[in-house]
Amino acid sequence: MADVMNRIKSRYVRLLAAEPPFFTDSNYTIEQFAADLGTNRSYASRFVNGELGISFYVLLGKLRLAYFMKQKSNREKSNINSLAKKCGFRNAFSFRRTFKREYGMTPSEYLKKK
Repeated sequence: MADVMNRIKSRYVRLLAAEPPFFTDSNYTIEQFAADLGTNRSYASRFVNGELGISFYVLLGKLRLAYFMKQKSNREKSNINSLAKKCGFRNAFSFRRTFKREYGMTPSEYLKKK
């Protein structure tokens, strides 16, 4: 089992480095993630929950937010909602909800403080 998880972890690291980032697809599923890792849904889920300590959808949110922050710092004048969509969020509501859960404030509040 440990050998399987090590292979999945190695593939995950390579997947994170891929361009374009897998998580920018707003319709990305755990099944696609499993296929990208070369495993099945059960092992992919076990990897995320066990190795990373979060659910798959929380992982996607965290990756998308980190990517948003990186993109936003490179594009000061860009529209928040259109940039959020490019980062994989389906809509402004899901972006704001995820952002607030992660940072404890709305994107606008956060950017004003910066």
